[in-house]
Amino acid sequence: MDSRIIMKYTGAGNNFIMINNLDLKISNNEHIVTDLCSKPENQDVDGVIFVETTMKADLKMNYYNRDGSSGSLCGNGLRCTVKYSLDEKLIKKTKLTVEAVDKIYNCEVVDEKNIKVEMPDPAIINPSIKLKVNFDEWWEELECAYVDCGSPHIVVFIDDIQKPVVNNLDEVNIDEWGRNIRMHRDLMPEGANVNFVKVVNENEIHARTFERGVERETLSSGTGSISNAIISYIKRNVNTPVKVLPKYGEYITINFSEDNGRITNLSMTGPANRI
Repeated sequence: MDSRIIMKYTGAGNNFIMINNLDLKISNNEHIVTDLCSKPENQDVDGVIFVETTMKADLKMNYYNRDGSSGSLCGNGLRCTVKYSLDEKLIKKTKLTVEAVDKIYNCEVVDEKNIKVEMPDPAIINPSIKLKVNFDEWWEELECAYVDCGSPHIVVFIDDIQKPVVNNLDEVNIDEWGRNIRMHRDLMPEGANVNFVKVVNENEIHARTFERGVERETLSSGTGSISNAIISYIKRNVNTPVKVLPKYGEYITINFSEDNGRITNLSMTGPANRI
């Protein structure tokens, strides 16, 4: 890659390297991503975003996980793409469209801190699946849910965990449990991101996420927040808009409506800032 200025942005704790590739001269993206993310100063980075031109929208977000994999949506990355593009004066609109993974997303700057992204209806919602697991400290059958809203997510409510009993998110052994569920044979070959959720009240949930492609806990997940909110609405009677608090500590607000059992009019609003 030539000597371009790269910047870091965070979307509620999801950290990205942002690269201006409007001239489309950068190729071999996978190698660039793994090289950048292997550097000591980038160990906090979850992925790399190439901001590119497209005939279909105002901008294109070309997102890669830190392991070089691509092809899935990054919700927090969409907000960071908008914020970065405005900060760098790549675009002047406060309402714009962004292409990502062959879809077009309507984005709007709500205020100095928050950006709203309109999301398509989820491709898959399965509110109840069971995964057989057998870890040293764990149960044999796990009650969970599955959502695909651009990226696949497993959602586990911590009050469904009985062996051992888990009272709060700090007690979740996310490195072991998350990794094993993420690689579960019933979810392969793609695997899934894994979310552990605690319902706080009728409008608020807290969550931790183990993210595939990053292969560790991330401090936030946009598509994870969407998945967690939808399943909390379906299974725990949480009302919209749902305030989701990831580990990082900044809220992401998920709004949607239900039409004859179908989740629609989905949007995500949350922060995006330069680090």
